[in-house]
Amino acid sequence: MSIASSRSQFFPPPTAARLPLALQFGWGLGTLGLTAFMVGSYLLLRFMTDYMAMPPALAGTIFALAKIYDGVADPIFGALSDRARSRIGRRRPFLLAGAFACGLTFMLAFNAPVVASRAGGIAMLAGLLILHATSYAIFAVPYMAMPAEMTDDPHERSKLMSFRVVNGSLGNLVGGSATAALIAYFGGGLVGHRAMGIVMGLLLFAVLFACFLMTSQARMREVEATSHVPYLQQLRQASKNRPFVVLQASKLMLLSAAALHTASAAFFVQRRLEMSDAWLATIYATLTIGTVVAQPFWLWAARRYGKRQAFLAGGVFTAFVWLSWLPFGPGTPPAVIITIGLLAGLGNGGIVMISQSMLPDTIEYQYRRSGLRIEGSFAGIYIMVEKLGQAIGASLTGIALGLFGYVQAHAGTVMVQSPRAVLGITLCYSVFSTLFLLASMAIMVFYPLEEKTMTLRARRAVAA
Repeated sequence: MSIASSRSQFFPPPTAARLPLALQFGWGLGTLGLTAFMVGSYLLLRFMTDYMAMPPALAGTIFALAKIYDGVADPIFGALSDRARSRIGRRRPFLLAGAFACGLTFMLAFNAPVVASRAGGIAMLAGLLILHATSYAIFAVPYMAMPAEMTDDPHERSKLMSFRVVNGSLGNLVGGSATAALIAYFGGGLVGHRAMGIVMGLLLFAVLFACFLMTSQARMREVEATSHVPYLQQLRQASKNRPFVVLQASKLMLLSAAALHTASAAFFVQRRLEMSDAWLATIYATLTIGTVVAQPFWLWAARRYGKRQAFLAGGVFTAFVWLSWLPFGPGTPPAVIITIGLLAGLGNGGIVMISQSMLPDTIEYQYRRSGLRIEGSFAGIYIMVEKLGQAIGASLTGIALGLFGYVQAHAGTVMVQSPRAVLGITLCYSVFSTLFLLASMAIMVFYPLEEKTMTLRARRAVAA
C-alpha cells in the first residue's frame, strides 16, 4: 500500500479486548529490567570518576556520546523489528537477544580493569559504553513498539502503561537502591562495584528473559512485504504527525531533567548530605513506594481530565518537590529525606505513566490517518529521543561538576571536595533538573491529541 493511496481513506480502529492480567504483568517486567539497567548505569558516571581516574567532564562527554550513538541506532532497530519475520512474532526475537546482551554488558561495564594509560582507559570505557547502549536498544525499541499492537483501546494502554510505571518504579528500586545496597554489602569501593555488577547482570538477564517468556500470548501483527514502507518515508510520516512531534519534544526535556536528577543523585547523597550509599538506597525506595501508590490516582486523573492536563499537574507538583531539596545538607533528619522521597514518587508516577501512555496513542493516530503499521519506527524514534535526553542530562552533569571544580579520584581514593563543587552537585540535582522539567511542561501545553477528538483529527488529517 502506498502512502498516497493510504491517505485516500480513513481507517477506523478495530474493536478492542481487555488484556489478560498475566500478559500485562509479563510485559511490564521488561520495564523493570530496562529501568534497573538504565538507573544502575548512572552509577557508571561516579564509577568512572572515583575509580577509573576519569575527569568528570570527560566522563560525562563519553557517557553522552555513547547515548547519542545509541539514539541514532534506535530507529534502525525499530525499522528492523517492523520487517522481521518469526514464528514467535516480529518483536520478541529482539527481546530474547536483548535479555542476554543487557545482562552481559552490565557485568562487563563494572568489571573494566583499571589502566594506567588515560588514552587506553578512554578507549576501553567508550567501547564498553557503546556495547552497553546497543544492548539496551536491542530490547527496548521492539519492546516499546508492542503496546500499539497489543490493544486498540486507549484506556487499556493506560492500564498497560501503569504496569510499566509500577515496574519502572521497582526498576528504580533495583537499579538505585539494590545496587547501592549490594555495593555496601560487598564491602564498598572498587571490589563492591565489581561484585554488584556481576550480581545485577545475572538479575537483569533473568527479569528480561521472563518478559520474553510471558509475552508469548501477545497479539502480533505481521506486515506483508508488499506493504513495506521505506525507512526514510517512515521518518517523513513521523515528522508530519503533530501529536508525536510535540510528545517527542516534551519527552526530550523531561528525560534531560530526569537524567540530570538521577546522574547527580549519588553525588548529592555522598557529598551534599554526607550520607552513605545506604541512604541513596532509601531515597530510591521511598521514590518507588510513592510512584506505585500514586498510580490509581493518576489513572483516574488522566481519564477524568485528559492526559495532557494530568501531566501538567504532575509536573508542577514534581518541580516543587525537587526544589525542596535546596535548603537541606549535612544532618538532614531522616524523616525529611523519606518524606521528600515519597512526595517525589507521587509526582513522578503521573508524569512518567502519562507521557508513556501517549506514545501508543500517537502511533494509533498515525494508523488512523494513513493506514501504515510502522510501530517499530515510531518506537525507535521515541527511544532515540529518550537516549538524547539521557545524553544531555549526563553530559551536563559531568560538565557542571567539572566547571564547579569537582576532583576525580583513582581506584576509590577519598577526595575532599570544595564547597563550590558541592554547590554544583546541588544545582544539578535540584535546580537545573527542574528547569528542564518546566521546559517539558511548556511544550506539552501544545499537545493536541485527546481520545474524544482522535477520530475527528485523523479524519481531518486524511482529508488534508
